[in-house]
Amino acid sequence: MYNRVMWTSFIGFMASGKTTLVLHLQRATGRRAVDLDALIEEQAAASIPEIFAQRGEAAFRALEMQALRSLPRDEALLVATGGGCVVDRNAVALLRRRGVVIWLDASWEVLLKRLQASDAAARPLYAELGAQGLQDLYRQRCRLYAAAADFRLRGDQIGIPAQARGALLKSLLWRRRQTAAQAGEQA
Repeated sequence: MYNRVMWTSFIGFMASGKTTLVLHLQRATGRRAVDLDALIEEQAAASIPEIFAQRGEAAFRALEMQALRSLPRDEALLVATGGGCVVDRNAVALLRRRGVVIWLDASWEVLLKRLQASDAAARPLYAELGAQGLQDLYRQRCRLYAAAADFRLRGDQIGIPAQARGALLKSLLWRRRQTAAQAGEQA
């Protein structure tokens, strides 16, 4: 059944701009923003690279699910997920139950430039796989993002304010669809 209080969750590959967009939307709407990776670090009392190095990716995914479950379901949140959140079907199902899921997409070329300009040590998979391995991972995950998302928003073709407007419009469209579906069920 449709929940009037919904999350707007953003999925996408690392460096696609999810956190930046969520923080912009927080300032514009007053809704609380949650960066899932930052929440995991806080709850685990360790950085993402430390978690990967000491416990492995499977343990990280379990912490990611735990962090998602810890978020209030009755608060309209803006959620920036980690790039691999879509690997876990349970995480995707939870995001979809709680609201709209928007894929913030960007071309591989743009993502690579952003990754090369960022702190590689903060991104364990970038450090481990290198550019070619990451491009292969990007291709694999694009299928998962497409399957998980209610909407796709190109993050490399427009600026943050335009992305924010697009995300808000997509959220409203999703809400209208849900309301119409609920009305149809009650008729």
